[in-house]
Amino acid sequence: MKKLITVSILTLTMNSAIAQIREFQTTRLNSSAGAGVASILSTEAAILNPAAAAYFEEGAISYQSYKANLQKKNDARDTIPDKFSKQNLSQALFISDYSGKVKGGVAYIDQAENRYDRTRAIFHAASPMGKTSALGFSYNYINDRLPSGTKNRHRVHHQMNVGLTEILSEDLTMGLVIQDVTRTTPGEERVLLGFQYKLTEKIVAIADTGAQYTKSYKKDNLWRTALQVNLFQDVFVRGGKFEDNVQDFRGYGWGIGWIGPRLGIEFAQKISDHFGKNTYIYKDERIVDSSLSAVIKF
Repeated sequence: MKKLITVSILTLTMNSAIAQIREFQTTRLNSSAGAGVASILSTEAAILNPAAAAYFEEGAISYQSYKANLQKKNDARDTIPDKFSKQNLSQALFISDYSGKVKGGVAYIDQAENRYDRTRAIFHAASPMGKTSALGFSYNYINDRLPSGTKNRHRVHHQMNVGLTEILSEDLTMGLVIQDVTRTTPGEERVLLGFQYKLTEKIVAIADTGAQYTKSYKKDNLWRTALQVNLFQDVFVRGGKFEDNVQDFRGYGWGIGWIGPRLGIEFAQKISDHFGKNTYIYKDERIVDSSLSAVIKF
């Protein structure tokens, strides 16, 4: 009877926690624990700061994939119809063309986690606003399918994001992003401010901070920090740490990548613990995202 009561409580906790799916992150972002608002990133311009696209002259095709697994799995999962570990694969295809005056690209993302499915089609574009600054926009068509038994399972959102990048000096870059300016995707309204600073020729420091602007800035905030080290000419390693008081997760990420003139391959892991009610996992469980990506430049 005691075990049955425990299982029932955990089940109710899990169901109440299914409020929104975790944000999709590329392998590059998983390795830096999500930090990168001020980084000049080609692929990630579609999902993080679209203004970064203005600084590129060539296009690229990138495939991203990561699988979420559980560590410290709770015994209750053996007695309830909740199979987190069986279908938790996220994949994405990014295509960009930065050869014109207005840089842009498209992306398609398919996420499946904890009986929650999301597909997302993205269009983003950016243009220089001067010698040191750029402005970018992204439109997201989001189709959500919530777990069975949830009221209004199918939901469509039309989300708009705005980004700004400013090169303050040869070593320092600043980025600002306002996510979901149309406020059509509840729980995903964010304002993010980031900085990237070159400490040495081979070491770069990255830091982001932000909040959910529709709620309390003091309670619903987040921060992410990371270091990138250039080991060899084309080989990078990264490590980062984050705390997200909006989705109640904290953890760290690490990764390694080889980025050549035309090809690139990266691997990363992000480890996330929860510390509140708004999570997808039981108490003491941990999510491990193992991510792999490949890019072709043209």
